[in-house]
Amino acid sequence: MSGISSYIFRQIGGPLLFFTFVLTGVVWLSQSLRMLDLVINQSQSALTYLYLTMLALPQLMALILPFALFCAVLYSLNRLYVESELVVIWAAGFSRWAVAGPVLVIAVAATLVGYLFSLVVMPAGMREMKDRVFEIRADLVNTFVREGAFTNPISGLTVYVSQNSGGDIRGILVHDARNPKGIATYMAERGVLANTPAGPRLIMYKGNAQWVEGGEGRLKILDFEKHTFDLGQFDKQRDPLAREASEQYISELLNPPKTVNDKQRRKYFSEAHNRLTGPLYCMVFALIGVVALIGGNFNRRGYAGRIAMAMGAVLAARLPGFAFQQLTNSSPDAVPLMYIWPLLWIVGLILFLSFPQILRRGTMANALPAGAQQ
Repeated sequence: MSGISSYIFRQIGGPLLFFTFVLTGVVWLSQSLRMLDLVINQSQSALTYLYLTMLALPQLMALILPFALFCAVLYSLNRLYVESELVVIWAAGFSRWAVAGPVLVIAVAATLVGYLFSLVVMPAGMREMKDRVFEIRADLVNTFVREGAFTNPISGLTVYVSQNSGGDIRGILVHDARNPKGIATYMAERGVLANTPAGPRLIMYKGNAQWVEGGEGRLKILDFEKHTFDLGQFDKQRDPLAREASEQYISELLNPPKTVNDKQRRKYFSEAHNRLTGPLYCMVFALIGVVALIGGNFNRRGYAGRIAMAMGAVLAARLPGFAFQQLTNSSPDAVPLMYIWPLLWIVGLILFLSFPQILRRGTMANALPAGAQQ
């Protein structure tokens, strides 16, 4: 690797890490709010909250990485222009590929990292996150036993306990209004949550059950020494076949079980090809940045206009990709468009760099040093 290439690597590598960190932080803050309600309602710790939000980050990396690379390329090359370093490089006889080559190598590396996240890290992280969320929501202790608080685990059911000491529950009130014709209230001095062969149960001791009976609305009270309240409906086991598309590995998306309906099958198909094409936009965005900064006439007044056009080109390149993914959900025959579109951008931008007269129309030869015209 030449000294120039190493220098370009260093100039882009640092900003790339910075922009990746910043964009990830912004997206992380927006996504983490979704977990906040779950963590608070289920009385989970701050470490659990941090763990769940970190597991969701790999899903965003395939989208964040191309934009972070684009920002890094624009920032680095523009700084080299402003400080006249690129002019010195070209005056020394180096071609434009001496600058573009290291950028493309970084783009290829970013593409491979994007595939690693999309194909391996993301589904593993999403599986762990969704399994953990399911366990938290199915945790009967946190759902029912919140000391000194009224809870509503499901509509029509209200639970209150005054004290919980290591599973020994004191001062229990359960108001069951799920059936409007059979509303009942249970109060007990103490109780325990137990997992029985028939399912989870709340066993209450020394209490009474109250309900209204008859057309006159007479209150009935039944004292009991022991009463068992069935919690089987809350003991839900997650079906491994019910995993979302984001939790599936690429082989599972392309070969779903026969029990999956056609709509879900098309969604899996679209998600699989989106993961295979998404990282390609690292190459597209990096090339857009390179063409914007070194593909036109040298301008001592700066490149604000080109940078604005490059941002527009990024949107023009990426938004149709999202549209093609949605189209594939309804029509699998549209899958080739998801590949053709980014490849057309890559080939076209490389042609612009290889044949600069396409952009310069013969005028750039008088504006740049001889080395940059190669």
